[in-house]
Amino acid sequence: MNNIPVKKRLFICLAISLVLIIAGAFLLGFLGFNPDRDTKDRVSLQVTDNGYMAIDPDFRDSLRSFCETKISAGGFSVTDVAYASESSGGSGSLEFVLDGASEEKLASFVGELDAALSSAQYGEGTENAGTYKELSGVSVTYHTSGYVLHTEVIWRAAVAAGVAAVLLLAYVAIRFKVGMGVTSLVAAVHDVLLTLGVIALVRIPVGMSLVCVAVFALLLSVFLNLKVFGKMRKDLLLEDRKELSAEQAVALSVKESRKGIFVADILVASAVVILAIAGLFVGFDMFSFMLGALVAILVANYSALVLSPAIYTLIKEKSDANRAKRAKYNYASEKAKKKNAKSEDKVPAAETGEAQS
Repeated sequence: MNNIPVKKRLFICLAISLVLIIAGAFLLGFLGFNPDRDTKDRVSLQVTDNGYMAIDPDFRDSLRSFCETKISAGGFSVTDVAYASESSGGSGSLEFVLDGASEEKLASFVGELDAALSSAQYGEGTENAGTYKELSGVSVTYHTSGYVLHTEVIWRAAVAAGVAAVLLLAYVAIRFKVGMGVTSLVAAVHDVLLTLGVIALVRIPVGMSLVCVAVFALLLSVFLNLKVFGKMRKDLLLEDRKELSAEQAVALSVKESRKGIFVADILVASAVVILAIAGLFVGFDMFSFMLGALVAILVANYSALVLSPAIYTLIKEKSDANRAKRAKYNYASEKAKKKNAKSEDKVPAAETGEAQS
C-alpha cells in the first residue's frame, strides 16, 4: 500500500474503517452485542441445608440426583449445578441453573420439591435413615436475576476515555509535535470504534469485558503510535532526512519501526492468550476478553503502521509548505524596519563627521 499516493491511501483506509464501523453500528442497533452466558437472564433453584451435605458427600450426591430427577419431571432443563459451602460443617447449598423457566411456574414447583424432600427416604435400612428434610433441614428457594446493561460503568468509562483522549493530545503535542498529537488522538478514537464495530460484526460474546477491551484498545493504540512517533521524531532531526520529502521521511521511519511494532504485538498477544488460559484454571472465564483483545491488537497495528502515517504525512506536508512560505518573506514589523533604517543612517553620518575632522 506504500506505493499508493498518500491521499489515496488515506482515503482507502478511512473508507474501509468507516464501512466496518457503520456495519457494526447497524448490526448493533438491531441485534446488540452478542452477550456471553454470564450476562443472560439467570433463573436458579437453590437447595440449602444445615451442613449435612458438607460432612456426608454421599448424602450430597444422592440429594443432587433426587433433585435433578424431580426438576426434569417438573418440565425444567438443568444447564448447570454448583455446590457451595460456607465452611467445614457449615451450611451448604446446591444451585441448579435452569433454562427457560418462568417465575410463576417455578414458584409453584418450589412447594412441590419441598414436599417431595419431606417425604422421600434416604439410607433406608441403615442407622442414618430418614427423609432428606429430617436429616439436614433442607429448604428450597428460587432466584431470578435479569441481565441489566451496566450503563453507569459504561458511562464512566466513556467519560474517562474522553479525559484520556484530551490528555493524550496535550502530552503528545508538548513532547512531540501538535501534528503528532492530533494524529494520535484521531487514531485512538478510530481504534476504539473500529474494535467495537468488528466485535459486533463477528458476534464475539461480550459482557463487562467489553469495557475492558475498549480501554485495552485505547491504551494499545496510544502505545504503538507513540512508539512510531518517537522513532520518527529522532529520524526527522537527522541531516540526511531533512532533504527528503514529508512522505519519504515518514515512510522510511515507519518501515524501520515495523520490527519493533510486530515484536510488541506478539508479546502483547501472547500475554493475553496466557492470561485467558490461566483464567481457565482459576475458574475465571476470559475467553471473550481474549478474542476482543486480539481484534484490538490487529486494529492498533493497522492504525500505527498505515493509518496514522498517512494522516501525519498530510499534516507534515502542509506544515512544511507553510514554513517554506514564511521563509520567503520578511515579517519584521514596520517599527522594527524604521528602527533599522535609522541605525543605518547614523552610521554613514558618523563616518562623514570623522572624515571631516
